[in-house]
Amino acid sequence: MTAPWEEAEEQNLVNILKKTKRKSMIRSIIISLTVSILTLIGIFVGASQLVDRRSSETLFSEWNFMMISSPNEYESGYKDNRGFLSGVMELNTYKIVENVPIPWHNKWINYNEWWFPFTTGTYGGTSNLTVEDSNMKQEGYEYYRNYNPYNGQREMAYYIPEVDYNGKILNDLSLLDRMEEEKLVEMAISFNTSYSFAEVKTMLPAGISPVWYWVDTYADRSGFNFKPYRDGNGNMSYPLPMTSSFGVYGFGIRPDSDQAAPEDFIDLVKSGIERKDKYNSEYRRIYNDLKKDETEPEAADLRILGVVVTGTADGLKSFKNQSYVRAAVLGAVVDKY
Repeated sequence: MTAPWEEAEEQNLVNILKKTKRKSMIRSIIISLTVSILTLIGIFVGASQLVDRRSSETLFSEWNFMMISSPNEYESGYKDNRGFLSGVMELNTYKIVENVPIPWHNKWINYNEWWFPFTTGTYGGTSNLTVEDSNMKQEGYEYYRNYNPYNGQREMAYYIPEVDYNGKILNDLSLLDRMEEEKLVEMAISFNTSYSFAEVKTMLPAGISPVWYWVDTYADRSGFNFKPYRDGNGNMSYPLPMTSSFGVYGFGIRPDSDQAAPEDFIDLVKSGIERKDKYNSEYRRIYNDLKKDETEPEAADLRILGVVVTGTADGLKSFKNQSYVRAAVLGAVVDKY
């Protein structure tokens, strides 16, 4: 028979063990919660740093590419909606026509870490407006004039020398006669052949200041963009003019600088190659096209296919009857005041 004091000691021992076990369990829970919270904080801090880096890379990638692919178009700001390891960025751009700014585009870009399968997500988009021109239809054009979807202004078009457009090449110089003389005009001038930068500087009419130079990056002109072909019904189809949203590259002035040089273009292409972003393959194609058999491209070897100019409607009439003008296409048109 167990003595009473032995029962009390045994019960006391049981209570001590229970209390110790409870403390151990509580301590384990606290440690687990602390580790979990610290781990989550570490994950979110790390994810925040990763998405911040990816956001910066996306922003500079888009700005760098826009500087060679968007004639007379400049960034005006951006908005960045960030999620977990991903985000969506809105870029806003504008044009300048003789010191008058014109809002131009809103571009949305989804970005995320390459190994993360999800994005914050903004989907869809816009494209240029196409409006049937009765005169173009009457003259047998197989394409329409494009208009900006945000402000209804005309989008410029560009015609490559030697490419057969079946004679359907826009020349809007006659439209200048119908405008008030002080209207401010943007216009894309496509040349009849390629010229050096130095030649272009000397052959343009006095008082004309180009804001952008179109560079020849089309060494291989064997694709369907440059040659007529027969469609599935046996009808002949001809190339379409290039647009600012597809395959037009060059260099120009900036809002903070009125100087433009071929070296700027080469430097931007090299910078794009170093970034290794989504435009990398296009940068490399341009770079290889420019350098040809040389070690690297030379600024003096760049060939210019056309220019974008701004001025008054009356001033741009000086391009009439210039032998080097193959096409002249209106862009934005605004009032002086």
